Amino acid sequence: MKKSTYSFFLQILKISFAVSIFIYLLKSGKVDFQKVRGAFFDSHWILLSLFGMGISLFITTWRWRLLLLSQAIDISFKKSLKLVFIGHFFNIVIPGSVSGDIAKAYYLSKNAKDKIKTTLSIIIDRFIGLVSLLVIAFFAVLLNYSFIQSILPLKVLSHILILGLGFFLGALLIFLVKKDFSLSEKWPLFLRRLLQAFWAYRKCLSVIGQASFLTFLNFLVHVIIYYSAVRALGEASLPLSYYFFLLPLGMFTMALPAYGKPVTVGADMITVVQMILVCWALVGLVVYIFHTEKAPQDLAYEQS
Repeated sequence: MKKSTYSFFLQILKISFAVSIFIYLLKSGKVDFQKVRGAFFDSHWILLSLFGMGISLFITTWRWRLLLLSQAIDISFKKSLKLVFIGHFFNIVIPGSVSGDIAKAYYLSKNAKDKIKTTLSIIIDRFIGLVSLLVIAFFAVLLNYSFIQSILPLKVLSHILILGLGFFLGALLIFLVKKDFSLSEKWPLFLRRLLQAFWAYRKCLSVIGQASFLTFLNFLVHVIIYYSAVRALGEASLPLSYYFFLLPLGMFTMALPAYGKPVTVGADMITVVQMILVCWALVGLVVYIFHTEKAPQDLAYEQS
């Protein structure tokens, strides 16, 4: 089969898949056009939320690209932004919070010389985001400890957060103390290469610091998103201090691989934010349809 014919059928297949996904969104209730219409035409606050979500996707792209560049994976911002949009689209249409990561890993590593490095960058990106949210959530728990202890679900979640933070801090200590770590040849080659690629980030602590800062910045953007979503509902907004308490817990559960939705936040607010996510997912849908399969020319991988 000629390459042009293959590309044509591939585009048809992708468009068919995209249309079926869009129909699924309509039938599943993920898109409520009545509510969307009310939010967009009755309140200007929704525009701020939409803009904030776009900024969040740009920050996410910036953070991920920093990690890629630190490992000599030279990818353009435009290319990485496309993959982030595609990943966001799959995060919305497929249950769970790792479907987008899988999509990004597939497209980035498909033509890569070192697939372990490219895939690991996505894992490290999620790891940094998770640990940063753990730190934010930990301070949120400390500042609202009495209130949290009075509500059983929050109490259980706070204990999980504290244990998780302790585990990650211990792992971070080992990571900082041991400048080099390798497995013996008795271990499978894949695991040895994976560990080697992971430990390569030990030489890029400044990049990890920048990525952590971008996570905190992204959190502040999400405060604005949720604040604007509440105002778009026509309700009196909660004090900002409540957002700094509730959002870290909700975003932490979103960052977990097996979880896809935030908790402890008002259902109406979540509905509005989900609609905003779907709007940006439609942008990802367009990017996905027109995303070419040819080997990217802007990637320059370091020789292994």
